[in-house]
Amino acid sequence: MVHLYWKNQKEDKKEDKNMRRETKDNILLSIIGIVFLLNISLPLLLNIVPIIEELLVVGWMILGIGALFVIISIFTLRRKGTGNLIDSGIYGIVRHPMYLGGMVMFFSHIFFFQNWIITINSIVGIACCYLIILSGDQLNIEKFGDDYKRYMQKVPRMNFLVGIIKQLRRRKGD
Repeated sequence: MVHLYWKNQKEDKKEDKNMRRETKDNILLSIIGIVFLLNISLPLLLNIVPIIEELLVVGWMILGIGALFVIISIFTLRRKGTGNLIDSGIYGIVRHPMYLGGMVMFFSHIFFFQNWIITINSIVGIACCYLIILSGDQLNIEKFGDDYKRYMQKVPRMNFLVGIIKQLRRRKGD
C-alpha cells in the first residue's frame, strides 16, 4: 500500500513537471508569435523606414539563410517522422535547425528595419527560441535517454560551422 502511494506520488510529480514545461514552452511560443507580429506590423504603423539601404541586402541574405534552415527542417521531419530520434541530414549538423532558423530570421529584422524597438523585439524573440531549445533538449533526454545524450555529444546544439566540421570528420572516419 505504501509502495503504491510513493509510486503514484512520483508519477504525479513527473506529470506536474511535464505540465509546467509544456506551459512554459507554450508561453514562449506565444511570445515568439507576438514579437514576430510586432516586428512586421510596427514598421507599417510607425512608418519605420531603413536608414542604410545597403543593410536591406544583408537582411535579405540573413533571412534567406534562416528560411533555408526552417524549410530543410520541415522536409526532413516530414520524410523521417517525428516520433523517433533524427540524427542525419540537417539534424546531423545541428540539433535544433528549425529554432536556429527562427533565430536567424529574427536577427534579419534588425537589418531590415534598423530601429531600436525592432532590435529589442528581435532580441526577445531570439532569447525565447533559445529557451525553447534548452527545454527541448531536456524533453528529448527524458524521451530518448542515453541515445539522445550521445547525440548531444556528437551534434552541437546550434553552432552550424562546428556541426559541419564534425560531420566531415565523421565521414572521413567511416
